[in-house]
Amino acid sequence: MDALDIIYHLRRLGKTQAALADELAVSHSTINNVIHNRTTCHGVATHIATLLSIPVEELWPGRYEFKPRSQVRRRAPSSPTAATPIQKLKEDRMT
Repeated sequence: MDALDIIYHLRRLGKTQAALADELAVSHSTINNVIHNRTTCHGVATHIATLLSIPVEELWPGRYEFKPRSQVRRRAPSSPTAATPIQKLKEDRMT
């Protein structure tokens, strides 16, 4: 569904972009940018999809797909007795 269709269906429900912006406490341009697929805002997109009774994935295919995050490798904590490079420099200066 393209932006004009979304706007048309919202208008048929008596909703304007300004009214949606007020309801969601976002700017009018945020609503407009989401509708025209220029930016993502999952909350706005979900609200519009709910109003239109159409899944978000159908309104904006490929835009709001769930993509699991890859696991982040965490560094092992350094031992408390090991001196950091800065501590080594300070120790060297003191001797």
